[in-house]
Amino acid sequence: MSLNGRALTAYRHGLRATKIAFNGDIRMLTAARVQMRNGMIDPPNPELSKEDQIKHLEDIALFLRRNVVQGVKTPQDEARYHLNIHKDTELGDNEDTKIPKRNTLTGGKTSPVGGCCGGGA
Repeated sequence: MSLNGRALTAYRHGLRATKIAFNGDIRMLTAARVQMRNGMIDPPNPELSKEDQIKHLEDIALFLRRNVVQGVKTPQDEARYHLNIHKDTELGDNEDTKIPKRNTLTGGKTSPVGGCCGGGA
């Protein structure tokens, strides 16, 4: 596929992702599409190669589709929100939070005691 064809395909993927991410919110949908159109006319990272710019747009479309979720206030309780989770939403598990992070202050060793410097919490 030509470079122009790949760019057009990435642009379509971006438009579809905005429709999924901002469904029903006309203001955000319009703003996202205007931003995407402006990015196609005047790329935000002109120092990147055309291939890298296309990959960046594909990554943005994937991020919108998987990681952006709308929250709508519930009419019964103004303090609660209903999340519009769809089939493409990436749902993580809480097991990831139990994995100890690499500590840069101890040279990459995890601290068995906790805290940023090995001190107790």
